[in-house]
Amino acid sequence: MTISTRRKRFNRLIKRAKGFWGDYKQNKKGLFGLGLLFFFVLFALFGPMLSDNHPVMDWDVGGRRVPPAWFKYLPGFQYLVPNLDPIDDVGFGDSDELSAWDIETNFEDSFTVTHSTEGYERGSGPGSILISLDSEAIEPSAANIKISKTFSWDYSNPPKRFRTNLNFKAEGVEGTSLNIRLVLVDAKRVEYVLWQRDIISDTIWSYPEYKVDSYSIKVKMIFPDGVFADPAHIIFNGTGEYEFYFMASFDNIDTESTVTTHLYVDDLNIELRGTSYGLLGTDQWGRDVYSQLAHGAKTSLFVGLLTAFISVSIGLIVGLFAGFSGGLVDEVSMRFADMLLVIPFLPLLLILIAILGQSVLNIILVISLLGWMGFSRVVRSQVLSLKERTFIEAARAAGGSTIHITIKHILPNVMGLVYVSLATNVPAAITAEASLSFLGLGDPSIMSWGQMLHDIVYYSAIKELYWVIPPGLCIALLAVSFVMMGFSLDEILNPRLRRR
Repeated sequence: MTISTRRKRFNRLIKRAKGFWGDYKQNKKGLFGLGLLFFFVLFALFGPMLSDNHPVMDWDVGGRRVPPAWFKYLPGFQYLVPNLDPIDDVGFGDSDELSAWDIETNFEDSFTVTHSTEGYERGSGPGSILISLDSEAIEPSAANIKISKTFSWDYSNPPKRFRTNLNFKAEGVEGTSLNIRLVLVDAKRVEYVLWQRDIISDTIWSYPEYKVDSYSIKVKMIFPDGVFADPAHIIFNGTGEYEFYFMASFDNIDTESTVTTHLYVDDLNIELRGTSYGLLGTDQWGRDVYSQLAHGAKTSLFVGLLTAFISVSIGLIVGLFAGFSGGLVDEVSMRFADMLLVIPFLPLLLILIAILGQSVLNIILVISLLGWMGFSRVVRSQVLSLKERTFIEAARAAGGSTIHITIKHILPNVMGLVYVSLATNVPAAITAEASLSFLGLGDPSIMSWGQMLHDIVYYSAIKELYWVIPPGLCIALLAVSFVMMGFSLDEILNPRLRRR
């Protein structure tokens, strides 16, 4: 093929594409569908960048099942409060971070507080506070050291939840008795000991034996109401200055001991989770609903487009060769398609996913293998009509093989069906994946709009409209976009529907 011939073919393709676009842009339904699809593609590509939260793994980024932050501007929601993180960096990565804390002791000459490059590896990484007690330099038999952080709570309403964190390691404890504790002080200077522990021997890197937060039963039992108490509501009883501190108390110190006691403190932190969060609030585990919606757009588009491409390709190949070859090939392929068509789609889909596993690739594969039969019959009927045309007879007379005639002469004449079927199969695949996820058979490691709807029903969150409406509306609009594009393609490519 010469260069001029290739150039002529390329120019012909460009001319056809311009003509097609000229017809397409005059179709209002097609432009509406294309605009919706363009919006969802942009949302899938750039939407996740607006949130740093992982849609599945990041729990408790805000209070659990709280509305969006902008709800506070609506009547009746003025009580909502945001998150507050009083401590910027909890990892003690360098010595400068020690200056953000207030360090007090009753015997300064006995304690040395420095920065250590050792830290809890499973926490924030290298770096910690190293507290050293010189037993020989202390006169009394008891000493305390306090590491505290003061912060302001400027809201009359309490947060939804508070939680604290601590990792520690003790060395050389045999010369003393050591008690460590976490304490929260309210605006009225009432102290609440959230957790404490006596250390009688050296330890490896450790942490509190229970979660030290307002949802913990152990913390609730501090208060008179017991398990029915709301520690966040009790402690944060108004605006003012609050204090969070770590206290280490050394008692029964052996002043004749030559051993220096070392206490490493890492990941010391308190987080206040508000009653509102982000653009779309949080779910039952405190995960960002907006992040789930944005990442769900990628999942739905990926599943819909790839599934439609595979199923249409299978249906196209089967329909082409069944219709053109006829005989045994046609009979076997069509009877197999008929057999799959009469089997209820959803029950078979559920059984196959339960057997193969709940991965997104298995979902794509199963939906694709169960979605090609109808299109193959449409292609076959078109091929049966085309193969009796005179140009096909001429190609046969010229010695063209079955494959050559099918690819060069019949395939171009059925491509209009392919475009329309692709556009209409995508919403079917999206809703099929949403149905599986809604029934609890979606991929648990990947967030999708169907998985969001499943969580809403499973956790009885129907009344949380900020959580219910976005995934359902997105599924409907994305399906509508492809349906509109399918209608417009059918009107443009189908001679019987084309405007004259």
